[in-house]
Amino acid sequence: MKKVIVITGVGKGFGKDLFLNLVRDYFVIGVSRSQSDIDRLQTECDRLGLLEFDLVACDVTNFEELEALLSKSLVAKKELLWGIINNAGIRSRKPFLELDIEEFQNVSNVNLFSPIKLTQLLLPQLLNNGGGRVINISSILSKQSLSELSAYSVSKGGLDAFTRSLAVEFGASNVTCNSILPGFCKTSYFENFKNNDTLYKMTLDKTPLKRWGESGELIGLCRLLLSSDGAYINGASIPVDGGWLA
Repeated sequence: MKKVIVITGVGKGFGKDLFLNLVRDYFVIGVSRSQSDIDRLQTECDRLGLLEFDLVACDVTNFEELEALLSKSLVAKKELLWGIINNAGIRSRKPFLELDIEEFQNVSNVNLFSPIKLTQLLLPQLLNNGGGRVINISSILSKQSLSELSAYSVSKGGLDAFTRSLAVEFGASNVTCNSILPGFCKTSYFENFKNNDTLYKMTLDKTPLKRWGESGELIGLCRLLLSSDGAYINGASIPVDGGWLA
């Protein structure tokens, strides 16, 4: 039987691409807050003849509902749970002095506290199953900030610290935890971003490869970290950024 992976933020962009790629080799439980995105993903899976998956419509910050829905989804498969990919995320572009504390909290609720809560919910089962993988989708902005993205950078920096903490505490139990730091990649916001000539040119100028990344270039790393070939990678924050952080 296929191992089970839980992925958040599968409604669009990278999360959707990751879901459609991994569902061929794993039983994937995908979470998205948008029922319309879930419906579209279900239709696409039906068209592709994909059968072994479950889709959950839930806001990842609604912890009680998320726990109830995932418990229901895992009821017959908890012994097969192998991985958690915390992918759901939001951004807030605003000057620091115009941000109130609630906006910082809202961004961190999605980008940091929901991964913490989901991992707390599912980690005991990974331990019972003899091990597993936790992958947190962070950002290069956890390491190098840009103007007007302080709330986002703070949340992703916390996510990397959470990654290291899990790696140290649970590595001996065969649970690895790593974060992936995407640079500028062609995910759901690419077309809108490309329309801003100044910002788009800035990203190309600062990226040694002089292009944006593709979703598949992130997916390959996720596959490695989930596999036995990636079993000795633990506590790492791995850039996939075309050399931006170099």
